[in-house]
Parts: sequence; structure tokens; C-alpha cells
Amino acid sequence: MEALLLDKIIEQVISLKPEDRRKVIRALQEEERKTKTNGAKGSVHPNTIWIKKHHAEYAGKHVALKDGELIAFGDTIKEADLKAKEKGVKNVMLTYLFPLGEVPFGGW
Repeated sequence: MEALLLDKIIEQVISLKPEDRRKVIRALQEEERKTKTNGAKGSVHPNTIWIKKHHAEYAGKHVALKDGELIAFGDTIKEADLKAKEKGVKNVMLTYLFPLGEVPFGGW
């Protein structure tokens, strides 16, 4: 969204009567709570959606995610975890995003 348009929307919401402002807040909060779906396949966790959108940006990095938001990232899982803890965020999902085109290796 264009920054000027967003600023104008915010300005208009701020100028509303308190009861109308609360309605806007409730509507936005409800929209955020809605479960994201993947068509007939069912619901998709917000972290999965974030990974699909941002994998290329953070390929080769460890990321800490919470509710579909990037909390921290680093070259090691420990670094990403420590950065998340420094921000005071608990119970993050930590994962490694393999470089695009690289096949994950698993052995026995």
C-alpha cells in the first residue's frame, strides 16, 4: 500500500469517535485471527506461509518465527534463538532454510 494512502487512513481512523475507532480495531483484530487456508487442503500455519514467501530472502540462514512473523535470524540455530530471546520472544519456531536448489541431506 502506498505510504501516503496508509498515513491518510491512519489519520482518518484516529479522528473517529472512540466507539467507531474500537469497531475498526475489533475488525482488524478479527481479520488477523482468521485462519489462513490452503483451499481444500485445510488450514496452513502462518509460519508456513511466511517461509513460502521469504525463503529466497533468508536461504542458507536459520530463522526464528512466531505466528507468521520473523523474530530473528542467524548463521546458526543458536544465534537465531539467542536473538529471539534477547527480544523477549518465547516459544519461537526455529528452522533452517536450505539454499534454493540444494537438496537437504539425510543419512543413517
